[in-house]
Amino acid sequence: MSEQTNLIADLLISLNVTEYDISRISSPKINSRYGEMHSTTIPLNHTGSDLLVIPGFGIKSHNNMLKILIEGREFLSKFRKIIIINFGEKIKTLSKAWEDLFDDARYKKEDEFKKELAEILDKLIRGPDINLSNFTVLAKSAGGGVAFFLAGINPEVKVLMAACPGFHNNGTVVRDRQDLKIYIMWNMDDDVLDYDEVINEDGTIKKSKRIEIMKQLELQGNDVTFYSYDDGGHELNVKFLEDTQ
Repeated sequence: MSEQTNLIADLLISLNVTEYDISRISSPKINSRYGEMHSTTIPLNHTGSDLLVIPGFGIKSHNNMLKILIEGREFLSKFRKIIIINFGEKIKTLSKAWEDLFDDARYKKEDEFKKELAEILDKLIRGPDINLSNFTVLAKSAGGGVAFFLAGINPEVKVLMAACPGFHNNGTVVRDRQDLKIYIMWNMDDDVLDYDEVINEDGTIKKSKRIEIMKQLELQGNDVTFYSYDDGGHELNVKFLEDTQ
């Protein structure tokens, strides 16, 4: 059995459920452009809202997210249904395609890519098989960027929980979502998206994505709450799940 299958089995056991369904997000355009994408649906048969989980890009990020969800299973038990997105390795490769471009051009391409993925997910979750409404999104890293775009186009996203989200518009896409509750977390030892500004060897300053995002959201008047933790690297921190229950 693959690590992914084992982790899903462990998650089911931890939630005391036996049912789940892995569906391929499929169409000729998606398959040729993005490769295989999957969604895992776990019904919990509770009352309440649904949870859409959007990990970062690639299998490793997906599996790391599963491990944290297993550890923080009490948070999951309050939802009626959980849908976990699995972005395949091709998407991870595609996301690196603009690394050699200058910053402004690269940032534009990266955000356009995440917006495209958000539009794909939006069609999926509005479809009859999933049909999400009044739901929470839990996302991490590049998936957090996708989640912000999704919240900007789908008003049924009522709560957005983002761990170290990676995107470049810093939240302007949710400017008109004053009804949206936003929870953001960052680990202080994040080695991918720095918690604080960093002074480079040449004396230039590397900006903090955390500071930029929080400044933009607060400027727009969004309903945002921030959580920070000493350690955990560039991952979802289980304490975030505990603190937001």
